[in-house]
Amino acid sequence: MRGGNSRIAGSALQEIAAPLLIGLLVFRQVLGTVCSSSMIMMESGAFFVGVIVGILATVTMDVVAMIAFRFGIAGRGPRRTGPDLIGRWIGYLLRGKFRHTDILQTPPLPGELLLGFAAHYSIGIVLTLVYLGLLAVAHATPTALSAILYGTATTVLPWFLMFPSQGMGWLGRDAPGDAHLARISLFNHMIFGLGIALWMAVMRPI
Repeated sequence: MRGGNSRIAGSALQEIAAPLLIGLLVFRQVLGTVCSSSMIMMESGAFFVGVIVGILATVTMDVVAMIAFRFGIAGRGPRRTGPDLIGRWIGYLLRGKFRHTDILQTPPLPGELLLGFAAHYSIGIVLTLVYLGLLAVAHATPTALSAILYGTATTVLPWFLMFPSQGMGWLGRDAPGDAHLARISLFNHMIFGLGIALWMAVMRPI
């Protein structure tokens, strides 16, 4: 049984990894096209830094989110978010199911936790690369303010895409009030932006 679950999880990961990899490669090509020749010479190094910063910024967001939950900032309601629900949501997306009445009541999928972690960190990487790409197009340098504002702006993804699809409504307003989905997602994405700024400052000499 365990082997069967592993095969299903592996198949699901392969399905999501291919488009994510293609997206990263396409982004890399676009970045090289729109930037100056000097940026193109640095492209590979910038891309590598972007991937590392994306992973570290996502880790930072997750660690702070756990601390926030511990102290009640995130709320302790019955509705929650987490890598298992992200994996369940994406797993059903891959199966053609785009809308849930209540994703907590939707049957779990084999390997959803692993799939959720893979998707969560892949999305963090892609969002970080998009931020760096926008800076490159604007010929701007990363700043703490721009990174935090960008991270805050990415909250539109859970508010208007993930939460409604999972049956929680726009801004998560259909979840019980003590779940605080809108507040905690905004908080988490601000921390994600702060993480980008922090790790860009650390990685800049590289």
